[in-house]
Amino acid sequence: SSGINAEYGGNLTSLLTNDMSHEKMSVAFANMLVSEFNIWQEKVKPGSDPVIATFWNREFFEIDEITHNLEDVTITYDDAYNLIFFTALKDHYGIYMKKEELYYILQGTFIVANLISPLLFIDAGGITYKETRYFGVPVITDLKTIGGVAYEDWPPMVRVLANSISAPYLWKINKFSKGLLHNFPKDKNGNLVKIDDCLEPDSPKELGLFLNYLERQNGQVPSS
Repeated sequence: SSGINAEYGGNLTSLLTNDMSHEKMSVAFANMLVSEFNIWQEKVKPGSDPVIATFWNREFFEIDEITHNLEDVTITYDDAYNLIFFTALKDHYGIYMKKEELYYILQGTFIVANLISPLLFIDAGGITYKETRYFGVPVITDLKTIGGVAYEDWPPMVRVLANSISAPYLWKINKFSKGLLHNFPKDKNGNLVKIDDCLEPDSPKELGLFLNYLERQNGQVPSS
């Protein structure tokens, strides 16, 4: 059960380890959100396009809440909520964009983080990439899904997940870029859409996806 009195115990090191940095914990958590959303979606909407990535921010993840040995830990409902309280109950939005546009977002935030402020960095879940520099300019390369599918093999239109804190910014890219870039959110056919059109009203919130993960780790069938 994932009720408020539920407790989840055991070894959580398949998700997080105590020696991880804040960044790595945030990315690992975001990866889990993508996986759990796709598992849930395939159960309730078989054949739907999977989400390839999510936009997250490490400030959403309260690393100070990690105070116990994760090899043998008991997590209550409140513990799970407190770990991500800022986004725990926010709505999800499923958004299509060209795969090049996803790359532009990742590349743009990487440059901003390295040249301006690390506080502006987005932690992307669901994908991996390498970070390097060419002639002093930060560049990301070798993009893959966490399932190992290379960027070159992605479909032209990819689907991303964002919570109600991150999602609105995707509709402001034209404004932020002073007209250099168009707003990226689209439907599957490439048509521009409004944010309300992308709401996933039936999706578990981030807390629900995390509880689903914990239930599965405890050998239970997720309740949502």
